[in-house]
Amino acid sequence: MKNQLYFLLSLLLISANAIAQDKRPYENHKVFEINKLDPRADFFAFENQALAKKNDKELSERFISLNGEWDFKWVKSLNDRPEDYYESQINPEGWDKIMVPGNWETQGYGHPIYLDERYPFEETWPNIPYEYNPVGTYRKVIEVSADFIKDSKLILHFAATKAMEVYLNGEFVGYSEGSKTPAEFDISNLIKKDKNLLALQMVRWSDASYLESQDMLRMSGIDRDVYLYSIPKINIQDVGIKADLTNNYQDGSFKGSFFIKNTSQKNLKADLWVKLRDPNGKIVYSASEEVHIKKNESVKKTYSKELKNVEKWSAEIPNLYTLEFSLQPGKNVSSSFISKKIGFRSVEIKENQLLVNGKPIYIKGVDRHETDPITGHVVSKESMEKDISMMKQNNINSVRSSHYPNDPYWYDLCDKYGLYVIDEANIESHPLAIDEKTQIGNEESWIPAHLERTKRMFYRDRNHPSIIIWSLGNEAGHGKVFETTYKWLKEHDSRPVQYEPAKTEHYTDIYCPMYPSASHLEDYAKNDPNKPAIMIEYAHAMGNSVGNLQDYWDVIEKYEVLQGGFIWDWVDQSLEYKYPDGKPYLAYGYDFHPDLPTDGNFLNNGLVDPYRNPHPHLSEVKKVYQPVEFKFNKASSTIEIFNKYFFETLEDEKVIWKVLKNGKSIDSGEISLNKIKPRTKQEYQLNLNQTLPEQNEIILQLFMETVTAKSLLPENHLLAFEEFSLSSFENSNFGPENDILDIVADPDNFLIKGKNFELSLDKTSGEIQKWKYDNKLITKEPIRLNFWRAPTDNDLGNGMHNWAKIWKTGTYNYTSKLIKQPAFVNNLVSFEVAYQLPEKTAQVNVQYTLNSEGHLKVNYNFEPLKEDLPNIPRIGMYLILPSDFKNVSWYGKGPEETYWDRKTGQPTGIYSGNIEDQFHRYLRPQETGNKTDVRWMKLESKDITLTTIATSSLLNTSVWPFKMAEIDLNDNEMTDSASGLVPITKKHGADIKLGKNIQWNIDHLQMGVGGDTSWGRLVHNQYTIPSQQYFYSFIIKPNLQ
Repeated sequence: MKNQLYFLLSLLLISANAIAQDKRPYENHKVFEINKLDPRADFFAFENQALAKKNDKELSERFISLNGEWDFKWVKSLNDRPEDYYESQINPEGWDKIMVPGNWETQGYGHPIYLDERYPFEETWPNIPYEYNPVGTYRKVIEVSADFIKDSKLILHFAATKAMEVYLNGEFVGYSEGSKTPAEFDISNLIKKDKNLLALQMVRWSDASYLESQDMLRMSGIDRDVYLYSIPKINIQDVGIKADLTNNYQDGSFKGSFFIKNTSQKNLKADLWVKLRDPNGKIVYSASEEVHIKKNESVKKTYSKELKNVEKWSAEIPNLYTLEFSLQPGKNVSSSFISKKIGFRSVEIKENQLLVNGKPIYIKGVDRHETDPITGHVVSKESMEKDISMMKQNNINSVRSSHYPNDPYWYDLCDKYGLYVIDEANIESHPLAIDEKTQIGNEESWIPAHLERTKRMFYRDRNHPSIIIWSLGNEAGHGKVFETTYKWLKEHDSRPVQYEPAKTEHYTDIYCPMYPSASHLEDYAKNDPNKPAIMIEYAHAMGNSVGNLQDYWDVIEKYEVLQGGFIWDWVDQSLEYKYPDGKPYLAYGYDFHPDLPTDGNFLNNGLVDPYRNPHPHLSEVKKVYQPVEFKFNKASSTIEIFNKYFFETLEDEKVIWKVLKNGKSIDSGEISLNKIKPRTKQEYQLNLNQTLPEQNEIILQLFMETVTAKSLLPENHLLAFEEFSLSSFENSNFGPENDILDIVADPDNFLIKGKNFELSLDKTSGEIQKWKYDNKLITKEPIRLNFWRAPTDNDLGNGMHNWAKIWKTGTYNYTSKLIKQPAFVNNLVSFEVAYQLPEKTAQVNVQYTLNSEGHLKVNYNFEPLKEDLPNIPRIGMYLILPSDFKNVSWYGKGPEETYWDRKTGQPTGIYSGNIEDQFHRYLRPQETGNKTDVRWMKLESKDITLTTIATSSLLNTSVWPFKMAEIDLNDNEMTDSASGLVPITKKHGADIKLGKNIQWNIDHLQMGVGGDTSWGRLVHNQYTIPSQQYFYSFIIKPNLQ
């Protein structure tokens, strides 16, 4: 009987063609829901006004949470799924327990799969897999009281579901697809007092999977809350709010549409009350009327009000009004009280610019996935709060809900604290979209499924002021399907709609390219653009990345039509796994399963790691996105401050200025700002000491900080900084001392001795074999050349391990020859070594000079011997030191790592720390810890110090508590990825072991890290090291502590 009921209900929605093929809903793309309630705005109707003000549905007696432990049975194949799982007589004693919400794969059922450009199964549309297609079956007994179901409609709410069928007390409830928007079912006629059996069955891969191929970990389960709630027989079914601006963006136009339904079998009346409170709680509008509704009918009531001088919402000043509305039927019928935050703002496109409240804002954004290292796709409120706090503190003003509607709480946070949002439909058919022959953007049979996903996003989220743009989806083809969804959104809302595959066609309002070069953006801006340009993805932040970000923004700020973009992406997606000894690591690639397809480490592209710890490149984003521009006039000792905000006045901020002499502060002061209005500038006089020291490096630094705590920004929070060079670094002199040096020769070595040191070198190779100071060992190995770096993720993606292999070979396999024996020159001892790379590709001549204090000067000359050699990753030398050295200090950029194309985010100064902390555990080990613009660096043990000093150009230096081999790429461990984007590797950041050695890199140059993409784009030319002649020099000074 129950199977017949299921068939009859399904029959209503399944096409004749599908019936002929005997397809079930989860394999028929024309059937994506059965018995689901219409989409509606996200709100909860409370039983009284006091609860409505608190707006926490868990406090209501109308709410029953179904989160928690469920009975669960998991099978690998559709063919093995339980058929009678909804029957009450089924004994679940042999079943497992699972937490809801929760992913199967994070609780021990099946395996996560990470893929970018292909589906996680071998079948092709219109088929779905059967043999390996896991099915999860859930059962839970829920108890309800007679009062809970009395005179009420009972709604079962799944905040997010996969392809799922639902039964209650053995009766079919409905079917749902679409994993990121709610599924609600009316169960009033099926639920009973006391115990009820709720059962559901979920298929991992269905026809819906063809629309959910996002660049993310593929997992199954219930990602968000499940609950039961009751509503009165006469209730507010939906509400639509429009809060626009009029009269030159000064006044507000409020329009609220309330959809009221009488589900009873008799005519009813109720009082509808509407109140609007300003951000201070003052009532600025109220209305009420008696509403009469016939049985089983609905009415729509609309209220409008023009309000003078409203307090506008923007990401900079997120003013929110409170809309309170209630439906009070009177005696014997329950009332409904609802409270929602709304914001007055306008969004439009004029003259090829996106305007918010009439201003052409910049999108300083990031793309964000919902991910947690422990719970997978289940993200807590605390995690969301952490995300928005970190974004605001790092000058991020926008977020794209890539690639699906996010948890509703996230939009509440964006409304409250101020982030512009692109809300994106849960649509991506990337593997089909790659080929014009397979893409489904022109398949009319797919229109209903696409349109329903678009509608459910819109209706749920339409009242949020933070949402300023709708997105039709991501990488899902082009054509009639998206023309239809675009048209529907434009008919129902005034906000801009964007879709990247449409490029500049009529069904996108914004040109939103992925990963364009800065030169491409400039070309677009110069050649009669017809839409504003906002990069939907750029600056791929995979591993040690985000180079040349400032270069992008130098171009963006030149052209009005260019309005920013979204960095891919906010957070790494790895899950925490554990080794047998309990040590945690962040998993990727074949960690999930050795036999399943994978795209390796390509899921880790975040500005923060999965635990929300910042990666070093986040500070670069904060600097480039900062809301202030500083200029300095040296002649008048004045600074000019330009407020880059569009709405916020700078008045509760201060500027702290410092004058550094050789890295140390010699003068400082503080400026209180005098209300710098948006997009204006002011000039301030600095009371500088007019007699600055000569023959010293002088730097002026400016730091803008908050005076008091403001929203998510704490007191004394750094908003922006800049520095200006007033005089340049003076190179250190190197000369003879008064004491005498000795040169002693034996059959194999020369020994050079001073009053407190000795240094031996091989007579043939010239390499320094041993260097002691105060009888303490300095070098454990010869001082060596270095042309290589452990490949970053961007290097790996562009094939540096292949195209630059000659330099790796050269680093490890060069030969050396002593060409000038140690000899006295003006009370100094000098010798010269020639280093030749394999196949005579290049030669390096290094002159070493010692004085009697044991100070060593190195003059390094590089010369290529062949033409058309590839760019060089690094030009430098390194020492291997004993682990006695524990501490480091330096004068240069810091305190975090910096690179040639990523160093604006760190100020110049003198910094210090523990050597063990001078590297970053990227999720895949790679180049790390570089420090740019180094004047000197000092290493300390308990007995001696070693200081290197730049004597030609500024240095790049780093110091690691291990050898480079610990983070270098093992070519033998690489395999091809499923999508062919980047090779798959095996080692994890957690695997890096601190050794008994310290590697000290003293480099002339290291190429930039890049970041346009991580799958082929090279480092920009201005940050590369072409194969040509290079010279640099430095001194190493040992001293007693």
